[in-house]
Amino acid sequence: MKRRSTCILIALLVACAQLWAIGFGYHVIEARGEMEFSSGIFPVSVDYQFNFPMPDFITGSSTVFAFRLDNGLDFRTLGQNPDDGSFYALTGADHPLDYMTIYDEFNLFFTQGFWDDHIGLTLAITGRFEHAYETLNFMIDGNDDGLFWDEAGNYRFDGSSFIGVPEFRGDRKVFQSYVSGGFSLDFLDEDIVTRDGMKFESFFRITGPWMPLNDGTANFFISSNDLDLAVTMFSLDRGNGKHWMSVVLDNSTTFRYAAGTKVPQYIMGGVIWDGVAMPATSSVVTNRTSLTWYGPQLTVDTYPAVSVFYNVGLAFGDALNSDSDERYWEFAAVYGIQAEIMILDIAKFYWQWGFVTNPVFNEECRAISRIGFTFGV
Repeated sequence: MKRRSTCILIALLVACAQLWAIGFGYHVIEARGEMEFSSGIFPVSVDYQFNFPMPDFITGSSTVFAFRLDNGLDFRTLGQNPDDGSFYALTGADHPLDYMTIYDEFNLFFTQGFWDDHIGLTLAITGRFEHAYETLNFMIDGNDDGLFWDEAGNYRFDGSSFIGVPEFRGDRKVFQSYVSGGFSLDFLDEDIVTRDGMKFESFFRITGPWMPLNDGTANFFISSNDLDLAVTMFSLDRGNGKHWMSVVLDNSTTFRYAAGTKVPQYIMGGVIWDGVAMPATSSVVTNRTSLTWYGPQLTVDTYPAVSVFYNVGLAFGDALNSDSDERYWEFAAVYGIQAEIMILDIAKFYWQWGFVTNPVFNEECRAISRIGFTFGV
């Protein structure tokens, strides 16, 4: 009964966070679903943004000063041993690895565009709260073996150094803050179902004991660099801003570098597809190549789309959050298909299927299928 009550309380907290976001200021809302919760049908997190009214400093380029709040549930799989940071994919585990977190992240940022917004600079101050829990399945009566608590009711990691997962220290609550900055170069001509050109984005985040409101569970520097290329292979115009169909080839490459003694899970990146992530090494490169068929557009912003994709990842360097000096070089690949229906550019319903052909650490190849939706205003 106690576990079921906790489950209900968590659901109410998420719902209250969503209602609070809807009632404040003028905003952008993006609600997200997770396959681990109601098969992705109901949202478990929401992203809200309030833009402070202010004039553009440079004519033709935008000036943005905004506050963003992202809160909800995040479902994760533990990839490293909390005691020494060794990878479970190599050593194995005799207990469940899935868990979830309730999180709130605020971001106060300033962005200035240049050259008609082809160039952008961003500075931000960010804080994040997290509290890790057992999965929802563990809260159902009869399931007594979890990540944090064994069948006898003992805390599994009592006395651990938590080198591998700094966020699990104490009562598994953290509050971390950091500063970040970014640069963008945007020459991507995008019009709903057509894309041509390129876009480059780079950002960094840094924190340490010197940062205010940092509880000591984070000490890292991270840099992430994204290059997007796109070309419209074919389009058939039907007038009034709509297309009967279009075919777009996309390629997106990301390079992430991280260093530090305490790098949190949410900042790792390296996801090549939903549920498939590269190991937590200092350097990770991911690439996605996709061919997408759009149309017909029922309205300008209502249309079906089908994509075939091939995603790859390369992780190399030292293991993060580890006391080992071993260096790694791991490659992964997945191919698949995604079908979706966009409704008024607000709601997107999708179905995905992918086959992991080359898992990291020689894990078994496997197929993954899922459905879900996203919502944004």
